[in-house]
Amino acid sequence: MSPRLAARLALVRLGFLVGRLAGPPRRRVVLATSHARRLGGNLAAVRAELAGRSPRIPVATIAFEPSTSLRGLVTAALASIRSGYHLAGARAFVVDDYFLPMYAVRPRSRTTFVQVWHASGAFKKFGYSVLDKGFGQTEADVAQLPIHTNYDYCLVSSMRFAPAYAEAFNQPLERFHASTGVPRTDQLFGERRHTAEAAVRAAYPAIAGKRTVLYAPTFRGESALVARQPVELDLHGLRAALGQDHVLLLRQHPFVRRSTVLGPDLEGFVVDVSDHPDIHDLMLVSDVLVTDYSSAIYEYSLLGRPMAFFAPDLADYEGERGFYFDYRSGVPGPVFDTTAELAAWLRAADFDLDRVARFRDDAFEIADGQSSRRFVDEVLLPALE
Repeated sequence: MSPRLAARLALVRLGFLVGRLAGPPRRRVVLATSHARRLGGNLAAVRAELAGRSPRIPVATIAFEPSTSLRGLVTAALASIRSGYHLAGARAFVVDDYFLPMYAVRPRSRTTFVQVWHASGAFKKFGYSVLDKGFGQTEADVAQLPIHTNYDYCLVSSMRFAPAYAEAFNQPLERFHASTGVPRTDQLFGERRHTAEAAVRAAYPAIAGKRTVLYAPTFRGESALVARQPVELDLHGLRAALGQDHVLLLRQHPFVRRSTVLGPDLEGFVVDVSDHPDIHDLMLVSDVLVTDYSSAIYEYSLLGRPMAFFAPDLADYEGERGFYFDYRSGVPGPVFDTTAELAAWLRAADFDLDRVARFRDDAFEIADGQSSRRFVDEVLLPALE
């Protein structure tokens, strides 16, 4: 065990001890992530739902991201102590990703630990499914500190994905549930959808009157600390092929910290939207999604719009990480290896929306804009009683 990991575990357990000394678990919900500076996705949706409840439900939030800088290490140290304290003192503790503090303690009675994950479906392998692969941890790592432990309730978008998640989390199937739906999908329905779409159109006037392509690849690299953007897509070639009636929204993965340099010759065609806080907002104004291995395809399928997959490094990615299904036959759109092929498909606009609909129907048991409400009613409120 590395000195850095040993120090983090010690800080978590110190905070947990202080929380135990403060008394029994209290009627409080904690929403926590260790992969972003602010809550997003499912956690943000749940927080918004809790904020509207009366009587008020006490909520605490923890949000930080990996960093090797001195400031980042100090932030992680303080968050470790605070996480341990709340793990001991809250009735409900909800995370959306790998969250080391949750695995460092023995839960108290009358606490409920919930994993809502940050993606729908089961696409790229993770957790115990990738042990000893380039992306994953090693057998020796998990022997020292078992990961994805202590979950009482795990959210999935459909029970057909539960076996994949059970493998990834090394948890029994009975801990997985799909009855509430996925809270992060709520913003794709109703008034929230219209409000968000209007705001994005106002923020990016370049998309007005043009077919809008959202390009949202996932990151490359073995961890968030070394994440990088793929470079194979030829943006100049796309512009030459698609002309003046298309615009491309470039959305880098949040783990990628280095901006793509866009020359003046791409102005008016490429808009860098990587800093936009929520990809779901960008989905609403796009006509087509182009990605590679991003689980955003699940939420995008709820819009019933076409998708294409630009994956020239598929063989390498499959060897590094792998998928829970056959990639080429399982994704809801054509797979391309060259920019020219992708551009021709976009220009022809011959889209197979039935394929998207089948993918959507397989991916979600329920998606109606009410998932956050059901999650609070069926999972969090019983935990607080």
